[in-house]
Amino acid sequence: MDFQVKSHAKGWSVQALAEFLGTAMFLYLAVGGSDAIARGIPDGSGSLGTALGFGISLLVTSWAFFRISGAHFNPAITLSSLITGHCSIPKAIIFFISQLLGAMVGIALARATMPSSEGVIRINKLMNGESIARGFFLEFFLTFILCFVYHMIVHEKNRSTFMASIPYGFALFSCYLFANRYTGAGLNPARAFATSVVARDFSRQHWIYWFAPFGGAVLAAALHILFRFLDYETVNPGIDAENQAQYQRALSAYGLSTPDGIHTPQMAQNPATTTTTTTTAVPVVHVDNGDSVLPR
Repeated sequence: MDFQVKSHAKGWSVQALAEFLGTAMFLYLAVGGSDAIARGIPDGSGSLGTALGFGISLLVTSWAFFRISGAHFNPAITLSSLITGHCSIPKAIIFFISQLLGAMVGIALARATMPSSEGVIRINKLMNGESIARGFFLEFFLTFILCFVYHMIVHEKNRSTFMASIPYGFALFSCYLFANRYTGAGLNPARAFATSVVARDFSRQHWIYWFAPFGGAVLAAALHILFRFLDYETVNPGIDAENQAQYQRALSAYGLSTPDGIHTPQMAQNPATTTTTTTTAVPVVHVDNGDSVLPR
């Protein structure tokens, strides 16, 4: 029992360190690059550059830390993962604290290493006539999309999971491209809070950048759970097959013979050409890191 507790504590501490460093690196690159673009390009024309800066920064840093902590770097992702059962309560709390601290360190370093002390980190606030209601739901729905994409590329394992950082980064790029002009594209409570702390300026709508992302995270978790309940993987079996043989085996595993789920008579096998294969059992080592993962 003591060994298990120590194992959990060690695992959580390593993952918490990864979330702290990863969030700091991500926002150091993203916020610093965004500010540099805003200085060099006239007002209103740097949205594409800002979106690219955040998207690519997330892609690079999440790829570096993905195998350690899953590269959340966002309390909304952590909350959504907690609801779906892919993150335990103690780990979620540790991640939340690590993300807040890492965000403040990353943004503070970005401001400290800029060539001029006159630079002001842009806080998240409503702009260009965006109303409170529209701003809230914009942050809500975009965070919902970001969290749902994370679930489907990270928690739903397939042969391309190791490249999950690419769609994760481009999902953030797409969200920033939409929201940057209207809300500053928070989508991350740690980022919004840390930016206001470093800039020592909290907007009157700061609450939006907490409640809207967390609301979107809950909705994303609910949709992911719904798809799992409906056994979505049985609807289009073999989608990850690398060749026709794998595709046919995937169909056969679900008792299907056509991709539309239509049962057709199978050709009789010739016993003379039937071959049998033997398999050797390979021991599977299960590492319990303290997380409650939904069964498949």
